[in-house]
Amino acid sequence: MAKTYTKREFLKMMGLGLVFLPFMGCFDHSGREDREAPEKKSGAEPDAPADELKVTDADILLLSRNDAAYARFNTAFNKRIQQLPKYIAVCKTEKGVQYALQKARSEKLKVAVKSGGHSFEGFSSNNGGMVINLSQMKKITWLDNDEAEVQPGCLLQDIQAAFFPRKRLLPSGSCGTVGIGGLTLGGGYGFFSRKYGLTCDSLLQLTMVSADGRIVHTADDPELLWACRGGGNGNFGVVTSFRFKTHAMPPVFDSYVLKFRNMTAERFESSLRAWFGVSEALPEEAFGAYVLNGKTLTVLLTTYQRYPDFEQQIAPLTALADSTSPTLGADLPKAMKRYYGRKGPIYFKNASAGLYRGSEDILKISDRLFEMVALNPGIVFQVNTLGGKIADPGFEAASCYPHRRLPYLGELQAYWEDPSQEARLTGAFEAIQALFRDSGITAHYRNYPDINFKDWETAYYGRNYGRLQAVKRKYDPEDLFHYPQSVRG
Repeated sequence: MAKTYTKREFLKMMGLGLVFLPFMGCFDHSGREDREAPEKKSGAEPDAPADELKVTDADILLLSRNDAAYARFNTAFNKRIQQLPKYIAVCKTEKGVQYALQKARSEKLKVAVKSGGHSFEGFSSNNGGMVINLSQMKKITWLDNDEAEVQPGCLLQDIQAAFFPRKRLLPSGSCGTVGIGGLTLGGGYGFFSRKYGLTCDSLLQLTMVSADGRIVHTADDPELLWACRGGGNGNFGVVTSFRFKTHAMPPVFDSYVLKFRNMTAERFESSLRAWFGVSEALPEEAFGAYVLNGKTLTVLLTTYQRYPDFEQQIAPLTALADSTSPTLGADLPKAMKRYYGRKGPIYFKNASAGLYRGSEDILKISDRLFEMVALNPGIVFQVNTLGGKIADPGFEAASCYPHRRLPYLGELQAYWEDPSQEARLTGAFEAIQALFRDSGITAHYRNYPDINFKDWETAYYGRNYGRLQAVKRKYDPEDLFHYPQSVRG
């Protein structure tokens, strides 16, 4: 019989001890292979495609299925998804990327791009095609005005390790193993987004290798930059560098973890009302997460600016909680490491549960939602605060991310230990998704995709999909970069 975890055991399994992880959805693929130097393939050079582009192992490691390093680079964090590409091109330079694309074109292979992190639905891999793996491209270069050029293989933990000693900050997620490439190209949010916007809103420029092997700079094409701010995940080309604006790092980080045990449908409703009431009035420096796991509710509230009345602001929630654990004045770099998460791999399914206007989007289905979560151990329902600067009209005009006026993001998660649990949990997962869909929730966050989303083009991109298609036709007219929910030209 499959094991059912207590809340303490669940957190321990996630590598958190008793520390709460706000972004459970970061648990997708990022394994050891992303951080180790690759083994050299037998034979000095990869087999050359037509019109040979000369490369060495300083540019690319081209792995096929019989190579020793192939399995290591093809290990998925999500054990539910196993794919078998014909080639994995571990690229270390732009020239290596150009060679890989030339090889893919010559063999008429579809291409998926893995920038160093992971994908909930395995969109950064494929069966029978080519995967361009950028995990070895991890250079960070500091420029004038505290701007930084970052290669796509950097994980968030790499970026924080480089930025924090300089007292600089990039608004991004919390999970240390998330790759900056996928995060930025799909939007990117976290503790600092209500103050500074999405990760893509700090993106100033990028460099990309297009499907035909050209090196393209967004300084020459603002429309490409617009498209890659929220719609660039493996759609148009291979991004080889990002140029970011950075922000001053706050010195401290305050957090409050509230626990609600033995939840009932009535407590679920009352806590939801209180959480939305509190979160609507939070300052831009604050963040909130509401996480229902079985019959246990955990609420996280954070701020990185000292507000004398902050505890009074959150009192409607703390008055309902069974316990409140504050951590005040924590050193921010140390505090961020508490949310890095485990390194896997594990069985799971995560996806967007929709973006919401406010509490009524959930309260109208709260009884059935609570029952489905409570009766299915392993299912987690979460709501995170957006809003603040994310809704800035200037950011909206400069990016294709379409959901700026929806201040809350829902997330649905399922975790299991034994494959025999998958059918039950994914069945409950899909039933909850249907509950939201039937209640009119159809907008979704591209970085929390689901293969089963209907009309995913509108769900992710709203009215901007047609404009993205024009960018696709310009840079990838033959649909070389292709996965189940890639932009079609």
